[in-house]
Amino acid sequence: MNKKSTRNILLITALAAVSVLSACGGGNDKNNAGTNTGGGNTSGGNAGKEVTLRLFSNLPDRKSGQGLAEQMVIDNYVKENPNVKIDIETLAEEPFKNKLKAYMASNEALDVTMVHGGAELNTLVQAGYVKELDPKEYEGDKYKFLPGVYKSFTFNDKLYGLPRNSDYEVIYYNKKLFDDNGIKIPTTYAELLEAGKQFRAKGIEPMSMNGKDLWSFAAFFQDLVERVSGDQNLMLDAVAKKKSFTSDENFTKAAELLAQARDTKLFQESFMTADYGASQNLFTQGRAAMWYMGSWEAGMATNDKLPEDFRNNVNVLRFPVVEGGKGKDTDLLAWNGGGYSLVSSSKHPEEAKKFFDYMMSADQWAKIVWDTGAAVPAQKYELSGKESELQKQLTDVLTGATSTAGAIALDSGTPKFKDDAQNVFGKFFAGGSTPEQLLAELQKAAETQ
Repeated sequence: MNKKSTRNILLITALAAVSVLSACGGGNDKNNAGTNTGGGNTSGGNAGKEVTLRLFSNLPDRKSGQGLAEQMVIDNYVKENPNVKIDIETLAEEPFKNKLKAYMASNEALDVTMVHGGAELNTLVQAGYVKELDPKEYEGDKYKFLPGVYKSFTFNDKLYGLPRNSDYEVIYYNKKLFDDNGIKIPTTYAELLEAGKQFRAKGIEPMSMNGKDLWSFAAFFQDLVERVSGDQNLMLDAVAKKKSFTSDENFTKAAELLAQARDTKLFQESFMTADYGASQNLFTQGRAAMWYMGSWEAGMATNDKLPEDFRNNVNVLRFPVVEGGKGKDTDLLAWNGGGYSLVSSSKHPEEAKKFFDYMMSADQWAKIVWDTGAAVPAQKYELSGKESELQKQLTDVLTGATSTAGAIALDSGTPKFKDDAQNVFGKFFAGGSTPEQLLAELQKAAETQ
């Protein structure tokens, strides 16, 4: 068995272990809607009647990253099905979420929409806005979905969407900024805070954070809880009311560590008003040394719109261990995040299903998103040998994972819990509440969801 084969098998094995997932994945820049049209025969060689499908996406950048991958799939489809026109509406992450809620309320006749698994998709399911899928249709080599990846898309044992990626949290860092300033790349949480102090003393923002979006705080806290306790399920169990946020000393320690990040000013100035795009721009422009974000940003290394100096120096860091904690740096906060669903109010349900199935085929989204370096798919794939250095590092993080969370705690409760918990973290960072108050309010959010 050669080295490449071994690596591919390891990758597939690790991805299978990641299984179970939900959440945040990807949007970034500003709104930039696009449209694809085409002419000719269907893939089966039969001319079909003209039809226009509507796709709603959180990927406004159509020239790079996942937006480019999504566009390439669409272009492939309309080339093979020239009777089909696909109108694409795209918005950045938070505006997308708000408008999707509005579309749900008005029963807008979209055909396919991007969805976030877990609590947000559950809201759409409860409203009857998305269609149930038959998981048996997506078995086998045509789709190659990894085991367990449907968890955040399944409610009452019924499937309502398909995941597009395997997501996991990392810390991206600018190696040149560390080298030029003689600052040690952190492997422990204490070293991370110390690096933050040193960067701030030099007038460089230590870590960029999308505080306005709130969800990253919860992920950062979940990483800390795992590093302290060594238990990937502890926070998920607390949301499920099997454990208590206020009576487990692991939560107390993690909350104290979270307060240290706040009080030592690890995050950039005005981080509470920074959305996803603002936090990304700060990092990619070389004005912040680190960025706490997900694996879906692999495309930064190959995005020629970003400065070459940045692209040559962007690297990945595992979330550091906590001194005295039971968690390892190879324990990974990983889950299956964004995906796609069919919309119940579609005016062209048969054509929409054809397009949806085509998009989710292993040789479309999964292959393209990996080949372009945009993300790590939720389906089996093989390494091409042309991966960027950043992709290789992200692959090493995944293949080296000794445990995975399977879900983001924020998305494992009800939509009410998610809203309440996000506001609790926002209050903690903006209002300066104590670690004890943070845990008491999280407990209340879990009990009243």
